[in-house]
Amino acid sequence: MGTLLRSLIKLEGLFSKKAFDALTKDPYSIQRSYLLKLLNRNRSTEYGQRYNFANIRSEKDFQYYVPINQYQDLEPYIVKIVDGQENILTSDKVIMFNLTSGTSDKPKFIPVSDVSMKSASALMRHWMYRTLLDHPAFLDKFLFLISGSSKEGDTPSKIPYGSFSGLIYNNLPRRTLSSYVLPSIVSDIRNYDLRYFVMARLALGKDISFIATPNPSTLIKIAETGIKYQDEIIRSIHNGCIFNSIDFQISAVDKLTIDQINAALKPDRARAVFLGNVMSKDNRLLPSHSWPHLKVIGCWLGGSIGYHADKLSAYYGNVPKRDLGYLASEGCITLPYEDSAASGILALQNNYYEFIPAESTSDASPEVLLSHELQEGKYYKIILTNENGLYRYDINDIVKVEKFYNATPVLAFVRKTGDILNITGEKIHVNQLLMAMERIKSEFNISIVQFRVAPNIYHVRYDILLGLGQKVPLQKLADSILPAFDSVLQDINIEYALKRKSGRLNPPCLYIMDPLWEDNVKKKSIESGKRDIQYKWNVISHELSETDRKHIFQTIQM
Repeated sequence: MGTLLRSLIKLEGLFSKKAFDALTKDPYSIQRSYLLKLLNRNRSTEYGQRYNFANIRSEKDFQYYVPINQYQDLEPYIVKIVDGQENILTSDKVIMFNLTSGTSDKPKFIPVSDVSMKSASALMRHWMYRTLLDHPAFLDKFLFLISGSSKEGDTPSKIPYGSFSGLIYNNLPRRTLSSYVLPSIVSDIRNYDLRYFVMARLALGKDISFIATPNPSTLIKIAETGIKYQDEIIRSIHNGCIFNSIDFQISAVDKLTIDQINAALKPDRARAVFLGNVMSKDNRLLPSHSWPHLKVIGCWLGGSIGYHADKLSAYYGNVPKRDLGYLASEGCITLPYEDSAASGILALQNNYYEFIPAESTSDASPEVLLSHELQEGKYYKIILTNENGLYRYDINDIVKVEKFYNATPVLAFVRKTGDILNITGEKIHVNQLLMAMERIKSEFNISIVQFRVAPNIYHVRYDILLGLGQKVPLQKLADSILPAFDSVLQDINIEYALKRKSGRLNPPCLYIMDPLWEDNVKKKSIESGKRDIQYKWNVISHELSETDRKHIFQTIQM
């Protein structure tokens, strides 16, 4: 099935690996060349003129003239690009915006240039080549590749915005499309239950050798969906349709997509019989038995998201897993090259990198290091500069240097920094939680003395700790206030909304705290050595403390 694709990957991969490996022997020279060429190409842009790109001759000049940026620093320039202006951040035309959650209730529009898209696609093909070296049969059968929608809408100037992964999917060689079980239009289905059903139905209809999607929780949801609708799926495969009798309350737009997919399907009685035998043996349509030739699963293995990868074996068996790489909305950063490792080689040709030691991130003038200056075992905040028009851009990530590949660091994503919580890619900022809580206080007219939010990785949900200044009926908390907080947070954070609607995040849990909670948390902090005047309440926490747990008075779940 994958003969053509395998040939294409091999042909390009042999040369790209040699070139990539050569770069890793001298990261300083490669990075310096990348930076100076990038700045020279963009020196006439509005941003380039303001920050003296024409006068920059070295890394030190770059650090002197150009400040470290957050999104809000670049937002005025991005707004101009959204409105259709050109030559603002880059001389290259912006072909789309990668839409992701911001620190407020407004999403971030990350520009994507054609140069950046091509370099990201090349890195993905290189990943496939290295995987092919270790798993020669992983392209032999059908490929189950899951991405976001490449187009969710258009700006007023008709620039599309959506998922960068969807754009890469749409740019795969057309000659290899017959190898992929999912047509790109599946990602456009708006009904989440329907979308997961369609993905499970189409995937189970084929013999698959490779699965790839960044978030492992997506694969868990697909496995659960396949089991839930196993009888219907087998019947529909037998009859050559998407489904026979399920009522998903399909919208007119989704119906057009389903009709288009249906038109390409044919009855497959042999596959239906095979799956029927699988189900009769296990009583469940497990992916591990439905896809006996599955060789590799590509997904994220690191950070809080990687926790879910450990759960895949229950559904997919002991199939080798390989990280897809440190892929942020702002750029593709690493190339994994080993199974079961959450790390990858720094992609020197995709971005220019600067690093701040993790222990210095709160300093007024922290030390800034380059890739060749990093140390094994150390933690750093990463700063990006690339063809998308992001200059010295702080993506609020902490990485760890696991080892070196030749002279180039091998990095693993560890966690978000500062005021951000994350379980499965939603990146909730403390400002969003403050806004959500203010809306709840106003809507329900209740007195909230204090609150804290923590991710519960094990239960894949957020735990909300609430100190109330008045007695609120338990029924009101369960039926109104907790669901309202969940709904408001979905309105504010688009990524949280996507994860909740798709079932990758479970409903939040509310803990009502006793009256002594806030005071005892402060006492504990002061006992640990913090001065009274330095004490600051933490609205977010990466886990519940022992003191938090001791003061839980009531537990309320949706």
